[in-house]
Amino acid sequence: MDFKPVEYRTSIATLRAVSPQLIEILYHANIVFTAATVTEVQNKRRELMGNSAYGTLTIIPEEVDYNIDAMGKDQGIVDRSDGKLIATAVVVKASMIEMLTRLYLSYFPQLHHVFITHDEQAARTWMAERLSQAAA
Repeated sequence: MDFKPVEYRTSIATLRAVSPQLIEILYHANIVFTAATVTEVQNKRRELMGNSAYGTLTIIPEEVDYNIDAMGKDQGIVDRSDGKLIATAVVVKASMIEMLTRLYLSYFPQLHHVFITHDEQAARTWMAERLSQAAA
């Protein structure tokens, strides 16, 4: 099967399927996470990755904010039922966003491995290890 990298832009992020096992989600600066915009990203991610088991590398810049409705909706419910998501690495550039991300994930625990960091290279290394383990 030949894989062609694909890129898609939503209202708040650019999604890059860089391999059959990895999609990168780069959130734009100065956006507000709402339940609707996060749902848009999640649906597009699932569509782009199809039936493959895969990991996500998410990068969230400093200049973003969360709407309370985004914090109260379980965006991972589909992923827990379909079992395709292997791992999620989240690179956060602001301490407040890191805290909110950790709070959200504690309220809606994931069934796959999750790593949250400020260090993009550490996230990429961690993700490569998870994907390698999953392939073995």
